[in-house]
Amino acid sequence: MDLLSKAIEKKYSFTNYSRNYPKMFRKEKYFLTKLFSPIKKKEIHHIGSTSVLNLGGKRVIDIIIVVSKSEIKKSKSILKKGGFVFHHTMKKKRSFFYKYYLNKEKKVVLVHLHITYFGSGELEKALAFRDYLINFPSVRKQYELIKKRAFELHPKNRVGYVEFKRSFVESTLKDALLWWGNK
Repeated sequence: MDLLSKAIEKKYSFTNYSRNYPKMFRKEKYFLTKLFSPIKKKEIHHIGSTSVLNLGGKRVIDIIIVVSKSEIKKSKSILKKGGFVFHHTMKKKRSFFYKYYLNKEKKVVLVHLHITYFGSGELEKALAFRDYLINFPSVRKQYELIKKRAFELHPKNRVGYVEFKRSFVESTLKDALLWWGNK
């Protein structure tokens, strides 16, 4: 098994929030901004558990990049040249890539990159969910407890982990989108 496969498998373990996450994101954003220099219109955002202060999770830096729909194919090619490995596409709206590197402590850092296009609605969902968790600490804490339980019940089982969280995520996303639209 190669290091990337090991890193992806290991991501299904729970870790507490680290104050290093924002710095790790800024490092990746700098790299991605340079990598994506041929694409003029783009947005790069930190999403997922590592973007929410005090939310424990998988220790994976989730990043969403948004480009115009006509630039998706070119963007995927850019990511592959930048060392990202294609993983899968969801509902033809969001594609997922992985990359890993070793930090100063020689620990594997896994980056999970989501790429989508303007107007797909995926950016709004990701930012609404993130910001809702940031602004409603009791919901964030409830989500953390659900994530911990999902890890306990489904270690190294992505499908089981996701299924266990699904009801909470879907319900919270509905609330988050309503809140986001009323901001």
